Amino acid sequence: MAHEERKDFNAMLHNSKDMPKMQVITDRKSIEKYGGDRMYFAPPLDYDRVMKRIPRGQLTTVGAIRAHFARQNQADFTEPITAGIFVSIAAWASEQRDTEKTPYWRTLKANGELNAKYPGGVETQKARLESEGHTVLARGRKTLRYYVKDYEKALADLDRLDAPGSAGDGQ
Repeated sequence: MAHEERKDFNAMLHNSKDMPKMQVITDRKSIEKYGGDRMYFAPPLDYDRVMKRIPRGQLTTVGAIRAHFARQNQADFTEPITAGIFVSIAAWASEQRDTEKTPYWRTLKANGELNAKYPGGVETQKARLESEGHTVLARGRKTLRYYVKDYEKALADLDRLDAPGSAGDGQ
């Protein structure tokens, strides 16, 4: 995303267009890659809702959120491209709000990688994660990428957190 300061991310967050929706795909390669033909599209606000429920000290990944939505909606998988975009929209929308912040820094990319597209980039996400007790490691020679050490041990159980009456408050 570019020119974030000029965009109204909260408007984008609340624009569900025609989602949620289910689509049956017919492309053989995609069916093999994702393990089925029922693809779910979650609206942006759903990503924000799940991200808000991740408690301090715990983490999730975009992939875990996608898998959670697929289970909830009897789909084989949740569409990956919009997922990444909507997670970034939720992060930027939170930065534009004075209240009801979303702890987006607790949502990682695959393999525990930090997300350079979040507000403030990896440095801000790194600082916030370290303030919550996580260790962030840099990997790479030419291009550094940042990962949370042993992130798997801190993954939140999204199905439990999303259950009615659960105590996951995200702050």
